[in-house]
Amino acid sequence: MPDLVLLDVNMPEMDGYETCKKLREFTDIPIIFVTASESLDEHMKAFDVGGDDLILKPVVREILLRKVALAIHLKNEKLKLTNEKNSLQSVAMNFLSAVGESGVLRKFMQASLNSSTPKELGTQLVAAIKDFGLDSSVLIRGKEEPTFLTSHGEPSEIEKSILDQSKCMGRIFQYKQRLVVNYDRVSVIVTNMPPENSEQTGRILDNIAMLVEMTETLCDNVELRQSSNSRAEHMQVALQTAYNETETLDVMRHNAQVDLRLMLQELVDNIEKTYAWLGTSRTQEDSISKTMYVSVEKILNILETSGDLYDKGFERILSALRPDDLGGEIHLF
Repeated sequence: MPDLVLLDVNMPEMDGYETCKKLREFTDIPIIFVTASESLDEHMKAFDVGGDDLILKPVVREILLRKVALAIHLKNEKLKLTNEKNSLQSVAMNFLSAVGESGVLRKFMQASLNSSTPKELGTQLVAAIKDFGLDSSVLIRGKEEPTFLTSHGEPSEIEKSILDQSKCMGRIFQYKQRLVVNYDRVSVIVTNMPPENSEQTGRILDNIAMLVEMTETLCDNVELRQSSNSRAEHMQVALQTAYNETETLDVMRHNAQVDLRLMLQELVDNIEKTYAWLGTSRTQEDSISKTMYVSVEKILNILETSGDLYDKGFERILSALRPDDLGGEIHLF
C-alpha cells in the first residue's frame, strides 16, 4: 500500500469522489484531494467521502509538500499509537487470563483437598478443565477399580477403552485439537484444544498438565483419607461394642452382688432353723449366731467396699467409651 494518495476530483470514467469511496472500503491511508473548484459544497463533499485534506489548483509546490509530509507523519503517529494500544491490550488480556487461570488452579486445589473418593477427585478435575472452556475425559486408577468421568456425562465403553490405552502415548501427546496427559494413576484426554499455533495453546497445555500432576499427588491423599475413615469406622464399632459389653458386665456384677447377699441371708436363716433339732442351748445358739453374724457382716462390708470401687471403675470406663462423649462419630480429617 502507498503512504498517501493524491486524488484529482475530475477524472474520466470514475471521478475522485467515487474513487475515494472505493478506497475507504479497504484502507485508511491519507487521501488528499486536488481540485480547481472553489465551491464550498464541493470541498465538503471531498471530506464527506473520506478525504483527509484538500489543495486548490493551481498547486503551490511548498504547500503540497508540507501537507503531504504532515499527512504521512500523522498517519505514522496514528499507526504507532494503534500498535501501542494493541500491545497494551494484549498485555492486559494476558494478565487477566493468567489471573483467571491461577484462580481455576486455586479453586481446584481447595475443592480437591476435601475429596474423599476417586470419583469426587475426578469430578473436581473435570470441572477445572471445563473452566478453561475444554471438554475432557478422565481416568483415575484406584487400588480396587478404575474411575471414569467425562464432561459430557457417563463415558461409553469405547471412551473407557481409549482412556485405558492412552497411557501408552507418553506423558504428553497432542495431535491437532486432541491432547493426552498421562501420569501413573491419572490419564486425561482433551478433545477441543485451540490450534497448535495458537497463542493460548502453550499456556493451556501447561495448566492442564499442572492440574493432572496435582490430581496424581492428591490420589495418595484420597486413599489415605479412605483408609483412615475405614479405620475410624472399625474403631467406632469396636468402641460401641466395648461400651455395650462393659455395661452388660456392670449389670451382671450388680446382680451377682444382690444374689450373694440373698444367699448369705438364706444361709443365716437355714442355720438358725436347725437349732431346734440340734438340741443346742440358748447360750450356744446365741454364740453361734453371733459368730455367724460377725462373719456375714465382714463379707457384706467387703462386698460394699469392693462394690464402690467397682462402681467408680466401671463408671470411668463407661464414660470413656460412651458414644455421646465421642460426638457420635470419629472425624480424622
